[in-house]
Amino acid sequence: MKHNKLHDVLLAAPGFMVYTVFMIIPLGLCFFYSFTNWDGISKNYKIIGFRNFERLFQDASFYSALKVTLVITVITVLIYNVLGVLLAVLLNRKSRACAFAKSAIFVPTVLSSVVVAFIWSYVMQTDGGVINTILGFFGIPPVNFYDSPMHTIVMISIIISWNGLGLFLVIYVATLNTIPPELMEAAEVDGASGVQRFFRITLPLMMPGITINSVLSIAGGLKQYDHVKVITGGGPGGATQTITLLSVERAFAYNRRGYSSAIILVLFVLIVIVSVIQISITKKREVKY
Repeated sequence: MKHNKLHDVLLAAPGFMVYTVFMIIPLGLCFFYSFTNWDGISKNYKIIGFRNFERLFQDASFYSALKVTLVITVITVLIYNVLGVLLAVLLNRKSRACAFAKSAIFVPTVLSSVVVAFIWSYVMQTDGGVINTILGFFGIPPVNFYDSPMHTIVMISIIISWNGLGLFLVIYVATLNTIPPELMEAAEVDGASGVQRFFRITLPLMMPGITINSVLSIAGGLKQYDHVKVITGGGPGGATQTITLLSVERAFAYNRRGYSSAIILVLFVLIVIVSVIQISITKKREVKY
């Protein structure tokens, strides 16, 4: 028994050490520095209590970044989960066409978010972009995808969804494969239509996958940084700036590491609260069979 416990500890130790170094310690330091005026360079700093948080909740830039972050989160969560469920149901068949479609949707997932952002930034350029070049062949005037901050945010959200949809599709397909085929056959024999089978059997039994994907998509949307940074850099006056972009800007452009830590801490609390609420809602809808 002692040997087994020691064996388990030795197996878990490397993973726990990595998690401690890259997760627990940075989070603890972020919590500590959020109550200081540290500039990120000097060895000297002062404990200033909740002053960073007071300034944060009076900062118009924070509320602008929060709005952008929430818009991106809502759009990506809807695309990942609504489109992901529909595609999983449609492509959950053993055929070459469905296998090819699933592979094609998954390919962008293995690409770096920076690479994807660079590709789409060139594709959607107003002058010389791939899309506008194709439109020009048909005599259609070029489209300015950056004509307003909201249009840009929506465009970026679609690019983010294109980049990550494959992972969510894989999870939904795996969840579908856990549903006993006998349930579908019995419902079909009883005269249930395809729509009825989807809403009465498929969707309720997919709730474990929906729970996982909802949490992943919400956390990913709230932490969004790479795509926005590469495509717009935050936009003129920070019009498309997310919370993470705002935090990095305050830390490195303005040398306000304590204030930046306060932003990240607020984001962390927001992610935890939203995730807990989401899990509590979806868990209640899960069906045991």
